[in-house]
Amino acid sequence: MRSVVILGAGNVAFHLTRALLQNTINVRQIFNRTLSRAEELGESHNISFTNKISELEKADLYIIAASDAAVEELSHYIPFDDCLVVHTSGSLKTDVLKGDYRKGVFYPLQTFTKRKNLRYEEIPFFVEADNKEDEDALYALADKISNEVHRVDTTKRQKLHMSAVWVGNFVNHLYYLGNKLCEENDLPFDVLKPLIEETALKVQDMSPYDAQTGPARRNDEIIIQKHLEILEDSRLQQLYQLLTDSIQRTYHDQLQAKVK
Repeated sequence: MRSVVILGAGNVAFHLTRALLQNTINVRQIFNRTLSRAEELGESHNISFTNKISELEKADLYIIAASDAAVEELSHYIPFDDCLVVHTSGSLKTDVLKGDYRKGVFYPLQTFTKRKNLRYEEIPFFVEADNKEDEDALYALADKISNEVHRVDTTKRQKLHMSAVWVGNFVNHLYYLGNKLCEENDLPFDVLKPLIEETALKVQDMSPYDAQTGPARRNDEIIIQKHLEILEDSRLQQLYQLLTDSIQRTYHDQLQAKVK
């Protein structure tokens, strides 16, 4: 791909722009419906920017790096038909792109925050396109950025994205709940950080199944009931019980299967 235009100016757009530029890929323009956001991203990387369709530049590849809800609308903005247009969603099909151009997916599997520096070569990329030539081109582009690139169809990508929600978004929400409980009881959240780090490190070397510890894994009903009594919020009690039940079923079912 000789030239790229990015549509969007949020977290994903910010990091994709940096990743492409760091690998000497020509990002020609930033387009965003809010001019100030396009200006912020464009000026910080010395790239032209606009919020006007009439000023959209011709490029080989257009990357729609925006929320899932905005992809279809933004896809209408591209007035060229002899180009490749991709979105960065883990869940959307290519047919969400509404135009006569060629279509594909360029999905980086990572959580993105502008102020957080990332090692782009460690981010897995997943590509898909409506024809093999375009898929090969997307693979080659991703391969310039990352050491891990995969070709996956929509069904697998959607399931992968759901898996990422479990291990990323849901786990982070549990961090938030743990932090909130610490704050409410005048305890420092920092004392939990070594536990968080070690838990994350363990699954680098062993399966999550084997890494599981805790009262639910041990089937320690005395501790489980004590925790439920301590929790004053009924919604937290329900969540604690649901997670406990899931862990107990996982290991109880496995034990029963071995006995049989």
